[in-house]
Amino acid sequence: MKKIRVKNYDYVCIGEYPLHKQLKDELVPLLEKYPDQHDRKTNVKATMTEWNWNPENVRLKRLKNNIIEFVNYNCNYYPVRSVEDSQFVRYFMKDFWGNIYRKGDYTEEHKHPPNNFGCVYFLKSKWYHSPLVFSDSGKKIRPTEGTFVIFPSHMNHLVPKHRYGDTRITLSGNIVIKNP
Repeated sequence: MKKIRVKNYDYVCIGEYPLHKQLKDELVPLLEKYPDQHDRKTNVKATMTEWNWNPENVRLKRLKNNIIEFVNYNCNYYPVRSVEDSQFVRYFMKDFWGNIYRKGDYTEEHKHPPNNFGCVYFLKSKWYHSPLVFSDSGKKIRPTEGTFVIFPSHMNHLVPKHRYGDTRITLSGNIVIKNP
């Protein structure tokens, strides 16, 4: 795990998913031909899946579980405890969707409140593709396949225009505290 300070008080956590190649082999063919579900009416000006995209795919479920476990053990930025048992809170993935960037596509600056965290997983990308930019600080995270980025939901972020002919594919999600 890597922690990067992006503002004077905020950290972004970066982790790697060990089963990336198998997941990429299964999902990229599906996502390359996926029809846009939002007609570019969201902050993402690229092809998007449904907000709660959940194909019957065991490897995708493992990725989501891996990300949540990562958050539960590494990203408790604030000592939030539940009232009932004084244990650290647990999180779950509230929404999860795919973003397929083709030449000219981008994501406008936005943030994810009232969720606790946002996440981005780089499914298909090259190091020179558009970075994930945290606009409040100007910090850029270069895309690396198999890497996920976890960040507090109040952080403004964007993706500049994709300038290449091959696709850049990410999976994104919103993470919230699990109710007891």
